[in-house]
Amino acid sequence: MAINSSKWEVKQTTAKATTARLFFLSLSSGQVFSANPDGSDLKVIVSEGRRLPDGIVVDTAAGHLYWTNMGNPTANDGSIERANLDGRNVTHVVPPGGTFTPKQLQLDKRNGSTSSPR
Repeated sequence: MAINSSKWEVKQTTAKATTARLFFLSLSSGQVFSANPDGSDLKVIVSEGRRLPDGIVVDTAAGHLYWTNMGNPTANDGSIERANLDGRNVTHVVPPGGTFTPKQLQLDKRNGSTSSPR
């Protein structure tokens, strides 16, 4: 609420409500999770098994999250994946074997891409 002190007029303002979510990975279970900032409403949104997810980045503007899978180092089957923020439409950005044990990701907002620093 806003108060104009010279006229003692009260005006109600509206604000667009947004729901913040945290996204994180479980290396041991191979899952991507989403939760409220207070830890409530924990959801498994992607379950890929033992692919060893390691780095994650969220692109809220595009509605996607990206993560790396280290894979099995002896098999050289690392990958980079993308999904909608709700975990649907999982797709390979870099297919298994296209990268060797990728770790962290960075979102390049200016160029609209992600990168995995070496």
